[in-house]
Amino acid sequence: MKTTTCRRSLAALTISGLALVAPRLLAQAVGHPDFQGIWSGVFTTQDNEFWGVEDYACFVGCPPTGYEYLRALLDDPANDARPVDELIDEMRGHVRAHLASKFTPVGLELQSAAGVAEDTVFDCQPYGFVRQTTNPLPLEIREEGDTLVFAYEEWNGVRTIYMNGSVPPLELKGTLFGRSVGRYEGDVLAIETTDVGPDIFYSFMSGGGYSDQLSGVERYTLANGGRQLDLELTITDPVMLKEPVVFTKTWIATPELELLVDSCEDVPGRP
Repeated sequence: MKTTTCRRSLAALTISGLALVAPRLLAQAVGHPDFQGIWSGVFTTQDNEFWGVEDYACFVGCPPTGYEYLRALLDDPANDARPVDELIDEMRGHVRAHLASKFTPVGLELQSAAGVAEDTVFDCQPYGFVRQTTNPLPLEIREEGDTLVFAYEEWNGVRTIYMNGSVPPLELKGTLFGRSVGRYEGDVLAIETTDVGPDIFYSFMSGGGYSDQLSGVERYTLANGGRQLDLELTITDPVMLKEPVVFTKTWIATPELELLVDSCEDVPGRP
């Protein structure tokens, strides 16, 4: 486990209640909601009453069918005596099968080959676009001129989103996060990402991965008076996927936090 992951797990016990922030849904002079601030998921705010069991299970995001499947298991009286961890494991098996139904033969081969033991995180290799976008540690969003900066505590990764028609530099092609352009569609922040380097999905959740032909569309919205940030991430990839895959994830506003310096010193290297 990385140092920051340990520290954030302990810090989660000190945070309670949705933070009171200025209402973000009031349109600014520029005519769109304010997405700026520090946002935290369930992994680092575990005692917050906002979260349900399905949020804990999907702390790195899930396809909508994952949430629905787990809710159905929890609502079924036949499962009352089963441990929650067992229900979560069953849900993750369902998610893995869901992804398998969408993979091409090449995608299925990667899903079968890349298990937890092969996860590059154990070699201290930072995440690619998909895992970074839905990672469990806090996220800061800030405006800088004609760009939005997404600063992630996980791996201290930084993405620059080019707004207002500005064009990402060509040298970003083939990098872990690729090239991202964004726009506001009413109350939605929409971001399109291409030219990424290939990577895997979370091995413990669904397995598999994507190629450099991935196209990702992120749609961020605010809820609960601007205290909640929701993401719908749609992925297409003609090499790995027969049809698009959707992941969703939620964060809550945590303006009292500051991003920590991430470290890989506690991740054991493989021989």
